[in-house]
Amino acid sequence: MHITCEGRSFDFFDGATPQNLWNIVRGTRDNTEAVLADCDGDIIDFQTPFKKECTVKWIPLKAPEAYQAYRRTAIMLLICAVKEVYGENADVKVKHSLGKSIYCEFRDGHIPLQKELNRLAERMKMIVNEKRDITKLMVGKNRAIAFLRMKGRIEDAELLSQMDVLQLDVDQCGRFIDYFFGPMLPDMGFAQCFGLHSYAPGFLLQLPGPGEMTLSPQKDDPLFARVFLESQRWSELIGCHNLAELNKSIDNGSIYDLVATAEALQEKKLAELADLICGQKPSIRLVCIAGPSSSGKTTFMKKLIVQLWVNGVRPVMLSLDDYFRNRDEMIGENWENLEALDLSLFEETVSSLLEGKPVHLPHFNFITGKKEWEEGTVTLGEGQPILVEGLHALNPELTYFVPGYQCLRVYLSALTQLTINDHNRISTSDSRLLRRLVRDFQFRGNGLEHTLTVWDNVRQGEERNIFQFQDRANVVFNSALLYEIPVLKKLARPLLESIQPDSPAYGEAKRLLYFLQPFRELDASVVPDQSLLREFVGYKGLGRSFLNR
Repeated sequence: MHITCEGRSFDFFDGATPQNLWNIVRGTRDNTEAVLADCDGDIIDFQTPFKKECTVKWIPLKAPEAYQAYRRTAIMLLICAVKEVYGENADVKVKHSLGKSIYCEFRDGHIPLQKELNRLAERMKMIVNEKRDITKLMVGKNRAIAFLRMKGRIEDAELLSQMDVLQLDVDQCGRFIDYFFGPMLPDMGFAQCFGLHSYAPGFLLQLPGPGEMTLSPQKDDPLFARVFLESQRWSELIGCHNLAELNKSIDNGSIYDLVATAEALQEKKLAELADLICGQKPSIRLVCIAGPSSSGKTTFMKKLIVQLWVNGVRPVMLSLDDYFRNRDEMIGENWENLEALDLSLFEETVSSLLEGKPVHLPHFNFITGKKEWEEGTVTLGEGQPILVEGLHALNPELTYFVPGYQCLRVYLSALTQLTINDHNRISTSDSRLLRRLVRDFQFRGNGLEHTLTVWDNVRQGEERNIFQFQDRANVVFNSALLYEIPVLKKLARPLLESIQPDSPAYGEAKRLLYFLQPFRELDASVVPDQSLLREFVGYKGLGRSFLNR
C-alpha cells in the first residue's frame, strides 16, 4: 500500500495504521501534535488501518475535527473508571450536552455526592497518566450481538441488529470494549482535561470547548437542564428514548402515533408560551427571540403569532435582518457583528411603535444590498407586544431602552432528546447542520459543499453573538422533534453521497454519513403541514398558505 505524507512516499502492507506511519515520520508525539489522520479527506484515528492508497495530513488536538474525538474518548475514559471503581456491572448513561459539559446518570439510579465524584476523577487521572492504549478490534455483527446480549445490553444488541453492516470496528481500553460512532484519540494520555461535578440526579462531565486545552469556569444552566430533563422524561414515557426504539417504531408503523404526539407536545409548549406572554402583569411589550442557525426561528415566530391571535393579541413582528446597514456602508466589515445593524433605526422603530405612532417598516433587499420601505404604516395596539427575531435579539445593547419588566427573552434551539444508546449521544450541532443542508439546498440555492465548508465559521459566529447571551433568556424553547433525523436522512443522504473525494467538504460529508448509518429513513410525507420541520423539508399542502408566506 502506497502512502504519501509530508512530501515523502512510504510502502506498507495491508493492515498498516496512521500510528505505524507516525512512528516512521515523527517517532514520538505529545498532545500538541497529531491525534487524527486526514486520508484524502477521510478522517480516521491512529488505530484504524488505511483502507486504500492515499495522501495523509495530520490533524492536531486543537483542530475542530478533533473536538468530537476528544469527547468520545473522555466518555470512554469515564466508563472505564466507573467499572474499575464500582465493578464490571456498573455503568453510566450519557444523556446530553449542557454547555461545554455532558450530563450523565448512573445506570442504577444512585445520586453521587461530590466526594464520590472526586474519587472517580482520581481514577480517571490514573488511567490518563498511564497513557492507557485504545485499540481497534474487528468484530463480526452476529458475534457482537451475542456479546451484547450476554452483557445484558439488550437495547444495544437490538440497534446493532437493525444496522446494515457485516462487521464493526469496536474500541477496547483495558477490559472495557464498546462501539463509539467516530474516531478516538490515540490513547487515554491525550484526554487530560476534564472535571466531574455533582448535578442531581446525575453529574456533569466537564470538558474543554473546541480548540481549548483548559476548562472554563463551570456555569449552571438551570433553564436548559430543565428543558432537557423534561424532554428526556417525556420520551421515556412514550417509549422512545433511544435510536433502537425509534427505528422499531418506524418498522412496525407506530411512528405515525409518535409523530402526532411529538407535534402535539410542541404545539402545547407554544400555547403555554403565548399564555405566559399574554398573562404577564404589567404587560410584556417586547418579546426577543434568538437562536443558533437552523433552530427554526422563522416558523417558530409565525406559529407563536397564531397562538397569540388565539388569545386576542395582535403583535407586530420585526426581523433584525431588515435592519442591516446598506451594503455600501459595510465594506470590509463583518455582517454577523452587532455593528452591522442600524441600531438607531431599530431603536426609533421600536420606540415609536410602543408610543402608538404609525411606522413605515424597512425591508432589507439582499439582492440590491439596500433597505426598502413598505408603503403602508403599522401601528401597535395599546398593550400589544412587539416580536423581535434575529441573531442579536438577546444582546442587551439592542434593547437597553426598553425596561426589563416589559421584555421577555426566548432562546430557541434544537435540543435533541434522543440518544443513539447509553454511551453515544446525538450532537445538537449535527441535527442543526442536517436541517440547514436540506433547507439551503432545496430553497436557498446553496450547494452542499458551501454549507459544509462554512459551518465552522457559522458556529464561531454563534459562540460570539448568541451563546454568550443565552443565559439572559427567560424561556428556553426546544424546537427538536423526536422523529426528525430519519426524515432529514432520506433527503440528505443522496446529497452527501454526491460529494467527491477531491472536494474540501468530503471529510465532513463522510462523517455525517457515518453518523446517519444506524438511522432508519422516513419519508417527509409523515411531517404535518403545520410542523416546524416543514421550514426545512418543504411544504406539501394547506400549511403553505400561512407558514410559507
